[in-house]
This record gives sequence, C-alpha cells and structure tokens, in this order.
Amino acid sequence: MAIEISRKRLGAFYTSSRAAQILVEWAIRTENDRVLDPACGEGVFLSAAASRLSSLNGSPKRQIYGIEIDRKVYARSTFPLLKQCRIKQQNILLSDFFNVSAESLPRFEAVVGNPPFIRYQTFKGRSRDQAVALAGNLGVRLSELASSWAPFILHATEFLSPGGRLAMVVPAEITHATYARPVVQYLAEKFGHIYLASFTERLFPELNQDAFLIFAEGFGGRCAEIEMSRFSGIEQLASALKGNREFGKKVRAAELQNTNGRLRNHFLPSEVSALYKFLAADSRVCLFGELGSIGIGYVTGCNEFFHLTEEEVQNFGIPRRFLKSCLMRSGIIKGLQFTKDDWTILRDKGEKVYLLCLPKAPEIILPKEVRTYLDQGKRDGVHLAYKCAVRHPWYSVPHSKSAHAFLSYMSGESPKVAWNAAEVLATNSSHEVRLSPLLATQAWRIALAFCSSLSQLSSEIEGHPLGGGMLKLEPSEAERTLVVRPELLRISEHKLEQMDSFLRTNSNGSAVDLADELILRQTLGLTWDQILVLREGLREIRETRRKRASA
Repeated sequence: MAIEISRKRLGAFYTSSRAAQILVEWAIRTENDRVLDPACGEGVFLSAAASRLSSLNGSPKRQIYGIEIDRKVYARSTFPLLKQCRIKQQNILLSDFFNVSAESLPRFEAVVGNPPFIRYQTFKGRSRDQAVALAGNLGVRLSELASSWAPFILHATEFLSPGGRLAMVVPAEITHATYARPVVQYLAEKFGHIYLASFTERLFPELNQDAFLIFAEGFGGRCAEIEMSRFSGIEQLASALKGNREFGKKVRAAELQNTNGRLRNHFLPSEVSALYKFLAADSRVCLFGELGSIGIGYVTGCNEFFHLTEEEVQNFGIPRRFLKSCLMRSGIIKGLQFTKDDWTILRDKGEKVYLLCLPKAPEIILPKEVRTYLDQGKRDGVHLAYKCAVRHPWYSVPHSKSAHAFLSYMSGESPKVAWNAAEVLATNSSHEVRLSPLLATQAWRIALAFCSSLSQLSSEIEGHPLGGGMLKLEPSEAERTLVVRPELLRISEHKLEQMDSFLRTNSNGSAVDLADELILRQTLGLTWDQILVLREGLREIRETRRKRASA
C-alpha cells in the first residue's frame, strides 16, 4: 500500500513493456545512438533500449542512461538492470530530473520515457519552482495550472543532440489543456516532424486518465505540420510504424492558433471540421459569450448549513425575510426551464430550497431565532470552513440577483441550458447565464438553441473531458460555444412545451430531432445530410469521451 501511495505522489504510472518497446524501437535507429530515460522507474524503457541496441550491435553499457527520483524504486530496479541489461551503474542517476543539467551528461540521439503526471494541486515547492524556471529559460511561460509532465518534457529536449528524437507517453491534456498549448508550440518550433497517437483502448486501464504517445524527430528543425491518428490499440500503431504508412491527419502548426489551439479538436473527421468552420463564420451563428456573461453561482462554504428545508425553516422559526428561494443541485433540472412549480415540488419533497441570506451586520442585532441557528453552526465548526473563515461576518453569504438561465458545467451525457423561469438563486453546481438587456426575455430561446447538434458539438469541442467520462465547461469555454442567434428563432409556444416535455421524459432522441428541425433546418436552412454530418461528429467525440467511464 505504501508503494502505491508513493507512486501516486510522484505521478508514477508504469508503462507496459510493449508500449515501451514501440517507442524505443522508433527512437533508436543505429548502433551508435545514445538513449536517456529521465524517469526510468522500474526500467521498462531501459530494458527495451538494451534489447534494441543489442540487436543493432550497439553497447548498452556505454549508451544507456537513466534518472530516477524515488530511492526505493532506484534500489529495487538498479541491480536487475546492471545484471540483465549490462548498463553501467554510474549511468543510472538517483536524482530529481529537474536538478540534472544537460551539461552534466552527454547529448543523446534518443530521449524516451513516461514523464511523471502530478497535477498542479500537489506539484508544489522547490521542484515546481525549479521546473517552471527551466521552462522559462526555454521561453515557455507555464500557467499555475500546469501539471508536472509539461516542464518535464520541455527539460527533456535540452538533452538531445541535433537531429535527435523524443518518444514519450503524454497525458491527454496535451491535446486540450490551455497550459499545454505553449508546450505543443515549443515542440513544433524545435522538431522537424511530430507524430501524435491516441487510442480507443486505454493505455493505462487503472487510471481515469487517457494517454497518448508522442514521436518527435529532427531536433533543431521546425515542423510545418503535426501528424495525428487514432488507433484501436497499441498493435495497430506498431503496424503503422512498421509499414511506414502515412501516420494520419496532418494539422498545420499555424492552425494551432485556431480552434483554441487544441489538438484534440483536429481529430474530428475533415467533413465535420469543414462544416463546423463554415457555420462558425455564418452571421446567424454567434458565440454564447456575445449574448451575455457566464459565471459560477454563489459559494456558501457549507451547503448543508446555509441551505434549509421548509421543515427546518419552521422548526427554527427563521423569518422569511432572511431566506431566498434557491436551487442547490443543478442535476435536479430536467426540462428546458426551471419553473416555480418545479421549485414548489422540490420544497414539498423536503429538498433544501432556501438559502440563508443574512446581512453584513453584527450578530447581536439579528433575531433570536437566527442567532440560535448560528450558534448551532458554530458548535458544528461551520464558521471555521475556509470560505466562511475568510469572510466577515462568516454567516453572510455573498450572492447576487437571480440569473436569466443556468448552464450545467459537469455533464455525463450532454450539457444543457435551462431558462430560470422561477427566478431562483443557484449554487456553483451550475453556471449562471446573465443576458444583455436586449436579450433578457430570450432565455428560453437560448435554452432551446443550445439543444441543437451544432451547439452540442461545439460544447464538446470547447469543453474538456475529465476522468470518468465527464465533460467540463469552464465559463470561458462556454462563452466560446456556438449558438444560433436567439432573435432569429420563430418558435411557437406549443413547440416550446413539446421540447420541454421531451427533455423531462428523457426522450432525448426526439428532443434532438425537434431542435435540429427548428434551429438547423428551418432557421439556418441546413439539409438533413448536413445535419447528419454534425451528428456523426458529435457521436464520435462524445463516444471517445464516454469510454473513459467504461474502460
């Protein structure tokens, strides 16, 4: 168990011998090639390198180097590597890779391996500071959200000789994370060719994390395009590499400035990508952010305490003037709108539908009933929770007036916009949509427009997948999502009610058909063949995301 905890802390998830073999055989091409694994772990890449060099009549003893940060792993793996692979002991360093300078080692024709994946929340301290500084020295400014693999792979390039090759496992973040974009751009400026392989079968089944393989060659050059392909599994990739076939779709490096610089979006079929770009340029289509602002809901610091049921309100005798109607869980919304009737049903079921809204006033001037409730909260330690402790007074929750609509930001199936017809407040379990004054009455139209295959595909493109198959939409990502301009929609009240009914009864197929008929066919004039192209792109990108949950 201790070993597993250490592995997670260090971001160490070991590569299969077959994947390591494929990377190594691609990277090592002559008997004179020197190879470095900067996070050698149990030695799977070093063992593969020894086999490869031996087959080429090279010298593993002279040409293989490794670096390992974990003392226990180093002690456990070094002897087998020395004995079985004939690697020099002094060539396997016990060190944090970020502490190793390129000047202390020879230059390498091949750098291979699996960088540690430590998320920014735990990638802290001196090692992070040094890693960020090393990236900065290369002209790459990493954000605070960068995980450890990003500076690791940048530092690894410093150990390459001119014309050298980099072959590594990388997390899926390389294709969609904002912090990964400067890393990809740096690699494109430093290598003559880059190939990126993704897989429908997960390389690391034990993780809620997709992994890709990156092959970069011709260090010191500059590539005009990046080649990408999706393979069913590792053996299909091996066949493609052995046959020297075209690797896959070519993406011009200059295009990384488009579609938000995300490589993931270029995996879409060409027909889908072309139609999507065509519609994005249509004046009848706009970015969601052009219609208003999108932000997170209010944060209490302790939802269980600050939200009350009708029964709790009556038992404590809290005056109604200190309460506001609210929606604590966005998953409760089923239809195209959240109505006062919906809120009433939740109230009668015993849901927590009231938010305690107290002024920024001394506790002593509050009614006795409220003070009694606050005393209970203090006994339970609510006032010590972070969000409560940093505000004064601790019991006054910052909030604003109700938003025009809600947007789900974590979705297993599909994101949705719901018109806030009940005019309730909402927690940060959903995003708040505040429309511009001229569109304040158009919330229901926007909710309907967001149901179209165009907006659903756009949300997949702009959002980013998480472990477990979830799609997350940050406010900035949601604002870039495409929607048909709501003022163009000519929808009868009957059709609105029909759409709402489909969504409430989980008749999603019927809901999509109706939305695409009203929005894409009747409003934009698309043919059903074109609509089916969008649907196929949506199906493919959504199925790829969902496989995270089932793998």
